[in-house]
Amino acid sequence: MKLVQLAGLYFLGTEDFNYSNCMMATVILKEKIDEQKLLSSYRELIIDSPLLRTKIIERPEKNKFDWGRFSSEETAQLLDFEREQFSTKYDMETAIKQYYPTNSRLPFYISVVNEHTMVVCMNHIIANGRGFIFWIQKWLQYYSGVKKTKHVQLTAPSFGHLLLRMLKKINACLWLPLFLLNFILKTCKAAAQDTVDLSYGKRPGPNDDYGLKQYSFSREDTQRILQKCKQTKMTLTEFMCGMLAQSLLEYDLNKRRVFISIPTDTMDFSPYSPEHTCGNYVASFPAQFIRGSKISKQVESEFKWIKRGVPYSLACLFAALSPSYAKVKAQCLALCQKPIPERSPLWDFSITYSSLGIISYPVIEELVEAIYFRIKNQSILLASSTIAGKLYMEVSVSKDLYDVEKVFPIFDKILSVNYLTSSNLDKGVDSHDY
Repeated sequence: MKLVQLAGLYFLGTEDFNYSNCMMATVILKEKIDEQKLLSSYRELIIDSPLLRTKIIERPEKNKFDWGRFSSEETAQLLDFEREQFSTKYDMETAIKQYYPTNSRLPFYISVVNEHTMVVCMNHIIANGRGFIFWIQKWLQYYSGVKKTKHVQLTAPSFGHLLLRMLKKINACLWLPLFLLNFILKTCKAAAQDTVDLSYGKRPGPNDDYGLKQYSFSREDTQRILQKCKQTKMTLTEFMCGMLAQSLLEYDLNKRRVFISIPTDTMDFSPYSPEHTCGNYVASFPAQFIRGSKISKQVESEFKWIKRGVPYSLACLFAALSPSYAKVKAQCLALCQKPIPERSPLWDFSITYSSLGIISYPVIEELVEAIYFRIKNQSILLASSTIAGKLYMEVSVSKDLYDVEKVFPIFDKILSVNYLTSSNLDKGVDSHDY
């Protein structure tokens, strides 16, 4: 629980300056949006779903916060506000730019952009990416009128499952000291100055203006990319991290390190139900890639730590060492106000890569033409997902920190089908043609 609280404290502590507690998805439907069905299905979903009526109750005197519920009166007022919102068509830039602090709006809401497109938002304190996708499909079930199947709640685990989970946690903790030693040895003394940073050290400000670039791949091109992954004996996530590391080293020949944040789900260590469990059950893994060594070997080495459970044990370590409630919030705020090179060695990321995997809910495959995900964080975020055999990716950047005119051309090349399917992951990084 303290691990989940720590993630929530980061969002609560920084939301006056940084808006990363807002998960967003651009959802493009195959057919025109039925505004009446949209309103009625949304209202019914909220009424039927206690988790979507969650509010945050801060208890600094107990060094924590709790999840509460909006009252019936508060819920009615918030639903009236959403009804007014549905009558307004937002252009994409406005829909993405709008921001509402925690408790000022229901934690799951929808903004209509045009007759096929909407922006769906969810408070990241309440859920992670897996939970966000669950609630999108849950709403689409209500919208489409299909039978609203009950999500299977977690049953009490057997003694064998509890023992296995405990052994996994112990194993993750045993590997943690070795990971930390390896991390320190790989990190050079001048890591901040030696790490690829496309913000070029700009100082962040309280800005909600984000630039987006979307990339979609046909089924045929997706299969070509997956075949390339198979040839390199990597998963798509492993392959993409390797390509990002190599490409960024190619782009900036004066730097020797690329630092990638990889969000990982903690389901194997802390099972939860997206429908009934509040909290951000994600641990971010910090992966370093150093110039001069084969990228494929480095990918293999970094992902071994993930398989050993190090992201979970690393997050637990941070939670255990966290000071008081007020100090955590203050530290998080101070951290997000620093330029990236001035942040701690575990927070000066070059990029965050979030793979949401294959979205296999039938109602999403049936109704959704395309879907793109983003979080309003301060790192460059590349989020990917696959629906019905087609790969979708989106790059999002804070315009306060990054020059989109410089950043997007880099990813236009990296995320081209030709580059992803023809580049040799270990070809070296002695030259570039950006």
